[in-house]
Amino acid sequence: MAKIVKQESAWQNPWVWLLAGIMAVTLLVNGTLITIAFTSPPGLVVADYYDKGKSYLYDQAQEKQDAQRLGWNLILDLPKAPAINQSESYLVRAVDSEGQPISGAQAEFAAFRPVENGRDFAVAMRDMGAGYYAADVDFSLPGNWDLIVTVKQGEDQLDIAKRIFVKK
Repeated sequence: MAKIVKQESAWQNPWVWLLAGIMAVTLLVNGTLITIAFTSPPGLVVADYYDKGKSYLYDQAQEKQDAQRLGWNLILDLPKAPAINQSESYLVRAVDSEGQPISGAQAEFAAFRPVENGRDFAVAMRDMGAGYYAADVDFSLPGNWDLIVTVKQGEDQLDIAKRIFVKK
């Protein structure tokens, strides 16, 4: 007569729990790294990277203090679907802590291509009045571009950064 053996659940085996734990930790770490990659600055390489790296934390703290001291707010208005070889207008609105427009400042629009060196460019933005600054820009290559708009008035300056995707 055949003997009936009761099958145990795989979840009662500690090796199954170990493998499931390793997979869960791997997914958690990957999710954390992806989040950090999308929320941190672009990390573009600059010529004096060593000196910039030595003062990175100080520069970050200084930028944060400057932004709080100035109380400025920059609002970047981007085209919905930028495409290559299509000139489109990029606007930034600069207002102070009371919501009043910042007039008479200099603004610069800079675009950096994270995957290829030598395609970066910067354009001076026109003062449109009432705190609006504009630049007509066309991108020659599709893909990701990091935009940094800098508004400067006297010694004070504030940046706003945004990553866009340019379609073919």
